[in-house]
This record gives sequence, C-alpha cells and structure tokens, in this order.
Amino acid sequence: MRQGDSVPADTAAVKCDLAGEVLRTFGSLRFAATGWSMLPAIWPEDTLVVERVGCDEVQVGTVVLVGRDGRLCAHRVVSRTNPCTYLITQGDAMPGPDRPVIESELLGRVGYLIRAGKRIDVRTKLSVVELLIAKIIRRSFLAARVFVYLHRVVLVRMIFARTPEKSGSRKSVLPCQG
Repeated sequence: MRQGDSVPADTAAVKCDLAGEVLRTFGSLRFAATGWSMLPAIWPEDTLVVERVGCDEVQVGTVVLVGRDGRLCAHRVVSRTNPCTYLITQGDAMPGPDRPVIESELLGRVGYLIRAGKRIDVRTKLSVVELLIAKIIRRSFLAARVFVYLHRVVLVRMIFARTPEKSGSRKSVLPCQG
C-alpha cells in the first residue's frame, strides 16, 4: 500500500524513516493503509500491524512492509531466493511484480490488520472470490473505485450498527481501533 501522492516527497521520506526506526527500536508498528494495490485483502483505512522480521523469516504469500525511495509499501511476497538475498513482491491488485526487495529495504511483515475495530489475520492465499475481485480491479480503475465505495458504505453501516445510540441520534465519532 503506497502512501498517498498528496504527501510531499520529503514528508513521505521522513515518515518512511520514522517507521523503520520505530520497527528497529520497538519491534512493531501500526499504521493506516492508504492505497489500493492490495485490494481486496487490504483496504484503504485498514490499520496494519507490522512486526519486525528478517528476510529468512518471510515465506511466499506473506505480506511485508518495504521502505524504498522514501515510501512505504505493503505487498505480498510472490517469490524469494534461498538463502534469502532478495524477495519479489507484488500487490494483489497490481498487474506485475515490483522490483526485487533487498534485505535492507525489508521493514517487517504484516502480522494482522484491524478493520472496523476487529482483528483480521492476513492470509497467505486469497480465496477464489478475492482472486476474482483482484483480477477485475487489475483491469479496471472504475471497478476499483466502485469496490472501494461499496466497501466504505458497508463498513460505515457496520460501525454505526455497533455504536449505541444516545438521545435517538447516531454518534458522529468512530470507535477507537487501538
């Protein structure tokens, strides 16, 4: 999941460096996904929980966080060398793989994500329905926009359905995801 293009390059680079430093120091990091490259496994605004790991601890199918060119990117590992000198990653909704990831660019693996306050494990393989959605999104930007819009509508309804009403009106504050 690439950071939004609206973020100035120097700000994005600082965020990338800070994320790497937090992972090296504390071993884990949480941040909100912003892009569409991992649809349908990871949606914009999902909170990714990343744990620091070395290249040898990563298997094919694992979603990893990479820091390169001053940007953060969470993509799935589609192949790797043995012993691990580099990884090949690709977004589920992307038509082709990224350039090889060297160990110094690997920040960690996505252990799980939080969506609408619920913990969701990141599976190493997509279901048949998810594969079909990813294939559609790869071929059509309009389809991607429709899926993201529908996902947001359903997600908002789920959040409001769980939020208790006060004085007959719905709360306008989303519940804490931490």
